[in-house]
Amino acid sequence: MKILHVMDNLSKDSGVSSIVLNLCENINDISFDFLIFKIDQRSCADEVENELSKVYCLPNPLSPQTFIKAIVQLKQFFKDHADDYDAVHLHSPTTNEFTLKYAKKYGIRNRIIHSHSTMTSPVFVKKLLNDLLQHNITRYANQYWACSTEAAVFLYGADFVRDNKVELIKNAVDPSEYEFREKERADMREKLGLIKETVYTHISNYSAIKNLLFLVPIIAFVVKKKKAVRFLFVGDGPTREILENNLKKYNLYEYCIFIGRQANIQPYLQVSDAFILPSLKEGLPLTVIEAQANGLPCFISDTITRECNIGNVRYIPLVSEAWEKALIEFEPDTTEQRKERSADFKNSDFNIYREAKRVEQTYLGLMSDTTYD
Repeated sequence: MKILHVMDNLSKDSGVSSIVLNLCENINDISFDFLIFKIDQRSCADEVENELSKVYCLPNPLSPQTFIKAIVQLKQFFKDHADDYDAVHLHSPTTNEFTLKYAKKYGIRNRIIHSHSTMTSPVFVKKLLNDLLQHNITRYANQYWACSTEAAVFLYGADFVRDNKVELIKNAVDPSEYEFREKERADMREKLGLIKETVYTHISNYSAIKNLLFLVPIIAFVVKKKKAVRFLFVGDGPTREILENNLKKYNLYEYCIFIGRQANIQPYLQVSDAFILPSLKEGLPLTVIEAQANGLPCFISDTITRECNIGNVRYIPLVSEAWEKALIEFEPDTTEQRKERSADFKNSDFNIYREAKRVEQTYLGLMSDTTYD
């Protein structure tokens, strides 16, 4: 069986890329190719093509500069490759009209659309455009997947989810990669100059949806009440500069550590005492799963799906006073508690070995399903 994944990119900073590649690397009896619309300096496309499969990069149909060229090339691609694939798995719903439409036209039997989000954009114009592109989203697919119930309802609608089978695919990780290691924690804390400080960590791509400016007055309150604290920021993106400027403006920068993008985030989970995520919306945030695999308590906004809670998540409304109270009252787990929570993750449904096996069986089941169009 051979499947074509269609996605925006294969960036090392993309949660969707990480999720898809995690699954592919742990599925043995199916081969995968990738169709993407962007390659940049942070792309892992070359590594994927060398180790796993073919990667095709075509013009972006959502760019005004390449729109016509993209339509022509995408139509030709699916015409030429229709016999190569048993399924097309679309992770970029806004390109549905330019991808699954042609997959259906040229007879690719199984067409999967996969919802990874519960929000398109906080910017009104972008949201309006994305809503238009995702209108009538179920027209060309015949398999409907999502990372959570909320992500399914967001893309397909509550009535569709109630009346149709939507396959929920968990954003799973390798437990051994993220397990808590006491010595590594001690070594990394020494390297970062951390002694007895309580460390609250945020990891993301710093998009507007992550809502990071919300944290500034909360950090001000916490450091006033609880001096022995540090806020560790890992990653990079469009709102980082304004976040740093605001922290400097209010004399809070000395309590913060900015690490930048990291190929491997687990050392920074080790040094942490809690993970924080004040997002406006999330489909099912991979970072929350990774943090729990490391045994970390997570403080996240109550707009995020409950399905990411493996037992170590506290949901907090996006009200400053509620976050201030939660972070002030927090006491870090003992080493033994942390080890126990991390070990418990291996038995969860977010263990990649379990989920990859289930996804593999779901893919293979498509081959025997005759109820397709």
